[in-house]
Amino acid sequence: MTSDRTSDDELLRSLLTAGPEREPQADRILDAALRCFETYGPRRTTMDDVARESGLGRATIYRRFPTKGDLVTGVLLREARRFFAELDEAVAALPTLAERLVEGFAVALRISREQRLVNRLMVVEPELILPHSTVKAGPLLAAARGYIAGRLRTAQRLGAAPADVDPEVVAEILVRLTHSLVLTPEGHIPLDEEGARAFARRYLLPIVVRP
Repeated sequence: MTSDRTSDDELLRSLLTAGPEREPQADRILDAALRCFETYGPRRTTMDDVARESGLGRATIYRRFPTKGDLVTGVLLREARRFFAELDEAVAALPTLAERLVEGFAVALRISREQRLVNRLMVVEPELILPHSTVKAGPLLAAARGYIAGRLRTAQRLGAAPADVDPEVVAEILVRLTHSLVLTPEGHIPLDEEGARAFARRYLLPIVVRP
């Protein structure tokens, strides 16, 4: 259990903190790789494609990212960081936990639907992305759970959330619900932002905020 929790925490830290690739030249490479992946998919993209798209030499690409696997990981980590950063920005100015939860749920759904790389991979390389979105999704779900649970624990310390609420369990419910809605959007739960907010107020707030 301790080992699993440690690996989850390490993944969360890697998602929420700037890694060594966060440098102007590395960002240029990652921007180029992202465009290539969205067009051809990671499997069909070559390092030569990324070099041409970025306007940099192959040696520069390999110095920053020794293998294509490193490059794919770099792109995915940066997209995940962007997701969490946009989510944080969307709720930062809201004064109450209830408002942050409602807005965070609606914004998380919107960002997920607008994620171009994942949406493109579902079309061009579903065999690559689907396992990591389903049976192999555990590490990413754990990182998202840690992100939400950490904010709930902060709210508890500030007296904004009930002390008897288990942050990990609540975070697990929110993460798994959002994940399911993104993978299979068809159903009775509204996914537009206003509908998602109304759903969160009625059904999710009572889990966290006492009436």
